[in-house]
Amino acid sequence: MANMNFDTIKQVLKSWIDEGFIEGELSVEPEWYVLWRPEELEEFNRDYQLSEYVPGFLTFGGNGGNGGNELLVVNESGEVFYMPCIGMAPDTAIKIANSLQEFKGYMQQ
Repeated sequence: MANMNFDTIKQVLKSWIDEGFIEGELSVEPEWYVLWRPEELEEFNRDYQLSEYVPGFLTFGGNGGNGGNELLVVNESGEVFYMPCIGMAPDTAIKIANSLQEFKGYMQQ
């Protein structure tokens, strides 16, 4: 899925939340996920200043502070990464999935 934007991610999040995926274990690092509610997406991205520190990435969730404070992010190509909230930079992004659909396969309810 190319050209990631807020509307696209909101639709994906709404679908996942409707299916019961809100928070749970991940079978990949960072091992836990918490999804942002679609209506909070732009606020979280603004508060974390992603456009300033990591342009081209949007956050759609985090790890709930489980063993660290990391954001789940997607780039413009739709690849999924996690990165630390403190010291956030493009080179700190660790790729965990080639797409949001692949990432969904790692989520447990």
